[in-house]
Amino acid sequence: LRAAQVVCATCVATGSDQLEGFRFAGVLLDEASQVTESSSIVPLCRSCDQLVLVGDQCQLPPTVASRVAMDAGAGEPLF
Repeated sequence: LRAAQVVCATCVATGSDQLEGFRFAGVLLDEASQVTESSSIVPLCRSCDQLVLVGDQCQLPPTVASRVAMDAGAGEPLF
């Protein structure tokens, strides 16, 4: 991984121990309309210099399986 120019992962997977100590010059969140606010914070905690959000308002909303989490606002999309 250290020699890779690009690392692809889900937002939550970027919080794994395998990426401990990594610092990213850029983070690209694809399908950004489907990313919840809370999950988008995980890759940003890896310290990035640039954030790019890709998506559109016609995409499906985030999928959150827990009704309790939805009621608490966990399904809030980025935009």
